[in-house]
Amino acid sequence: MKQSTTKTAALGRPSGRDSDKVRRNLLEAARDHFLKRDFKAVSLRQIASSAGVNGAMVNYYFGGKQGLYLAMVDEVFESLESKMAGLSDNAEFSITGFSHSYCLLLAENPWWPNFVAREILFGEGETKEEVLQRFSKMIAPKLSHAISQEVESGNYRKDLNPELTIMSLLGMTIFPFLAAPMIERVYGMTLDESMANKLSTHNVELFMNGVVNHEQHNTGESAS
Repeated sequence: MKQSTTKTAALGRPSGRDSDKVRRNLLEAARDHFLKRDFKAVSLRQIASSAGVNGAMVNYYFGGKQGLYLAMVDEVFESLESKMAGLSDNAEFSITGFSHSYCLLLAENPWWPNFVAREILFGEGETKEEVLQRFSKMIAPKLSHAISQEVESGNYRKDLNPELTIMSLLGMTIFPFLAAPMIERVYGMTLDESMANKLSTHNVELFMNGVVNHEQHNTGESAS
């Protein structure tokens, strides 16, 4: 009896490369389903079926549907975190670096902006809170600190509101990807990696021209 149980467990739980493949298939299946319908409308059985495994695998790898959902969300944040790894947690955090990293992330994950917008606008309960917490913990504090430091150092205008400035910066960064179908049709642009680099450069130049303390710069030029 003990041997039979062990054999069943071994058959039900892939190992090595097969295990990584099953986990990856589940994450991709989850993304496909959660992009089309909200959390409650997607069943564990549907995800497992799309991934070509039985429902027990979702519980085994992720502890259930919500665990799988949050693992899918975490993958995107981990990708952003790795892109931002070279950016300091202190005042040297770079607005340019953030813009470049986030534009590339959105180009690589074009589904992400619409997914987040839907979750924030129409999500509810613990899943919505988890998405909001992950976004606010990673991005908002660093941007707020960086902008506040630039204001204090005199590089940015003294009357600049850090929170409103963050909203503007995120709007410039996210909206093109949120409205990608319209932009691609109207302007014939494809928001790929190349265009993401151009967009981030343009956004930073536009952003900086609106926040630079021109009086200080003009004074420095006159003195020289």
